Amino acid sequence: MGFIKTLSDSISSSVKDQYLETFRTDSLGQELLVKRAYPVNKNGRNQGSSDIISAGSKIIVPEGAYAVMLDNGKIIDSITEPGMYSWDNSSSGSVLSGGMKNFMGDVFDRFRFAGEVARIQRLYYINGLEIMNQTCLDDISCPYPDPFYGNLYFKFKITFSFRIIDPARFFKCTGKETKVSDFMGSPVSPKTPFLEVKDHMSEALNLCATRDKVPFPRLVSNKSKLKDAVNEVISKVWLENRGMIVESIALNDLTLDAASRARVETFDNAKVFSDDPEALKALVVLGFTDALNKAAGNPAGAAAGLAGLGMMNAVSGNMAAQALSGLDSCPYCGSPLSSGAQVCPACNADLRS
Repeated sequence: MGFIKTLSDSISSSVKDQYLETFRTDSLGQELLVKRAYPVNKNGRNQGSSDIISAGSKIIVPEGAYAVMLDNGKIIDSITEPGMYSWDNSSSGSVLSGGMKNFMGDVFDRFRFAGEVARIQRLYYINGLEIMNQTCLDDISCPYPDPFYGNLYFKFKITFSFRIIDPARFFKCTGKETKVSDFMGSPVSPKTPFLEVKDHMSEALNLCATRDKVPFPRLVSNKSKLKDAVNEVISKVWLENRGMIVESIALNDLTLDAASRARVETFDNAKVFSDDPEALKALVVLGFTDALNKAAGNPAGAAAGLAGLGMMNAVSGNMAAQALSGLDSCPYCGSPLSSGAQVCPACNADLRS
């Protein structure tokens, strides 16, 4: 009797698994990375084993998702384009799709294992959307070998998005249903994949500076070069091992240290005055004015200070201001001028004012 019951159970469970299944899913959104698919038929969930997918069953893959198929624990195929597909590469045939030989093999296998299913077939959906707003609360500090300013030191936070582009490779890293928070962690406690991006930021920024020649003022806005540099330095652990890429990245709350900020301001001021001779001339005038004010504010040496400034001005004839004016021609008559000229030789105009 036990033999007959076991054989009956084996046939019954195999027959239940002959119905062709349909698999579908809604968008996985911003919270799920991997979701196991369960078969759904017209009258609800398939009454057979959830670990058996009959050959000929239909798989619907929506936009922004992939699918991977497992047979006896091995990935046998993956789907990277949306559409409807048939499960044809299955070790479990269905009598409804001409698989009588495999069906009888399933019955015999289940009989040998007391009616239990001796194989596992599963389908998983993988998120193909851009997963946004990956951030953490920790600052990153690193040097930046700026091509113009020299070595700068600053700290910042990062926010990035990522995308899975190789579903089979990604599933090999997870092997189960996975949420974004399970994989990337939280802003307070980021996990390994996030920390890998964070730890490689110094290398990525070095590429931006030395190879791409991105000056510091343009670093925050030049996100495409920064993204490419980040993907380049983490490709071994992200793309090759997990099938993922950084889709976008931004530097937030970027703050220079005091020495770097002073260097940037000095270089910027020098560039402004070198590009604009009138601004440089005004700076010289302001310097004399400041010196006069300081001398006048010193009761003990005001007269001597003013006299000294007057003597210096008389002796030099305002040569500093004239030399810095950068005049090549007379602004009044247009005649060419020699270097350091104080009076136009053509029209006798005073060039010192």
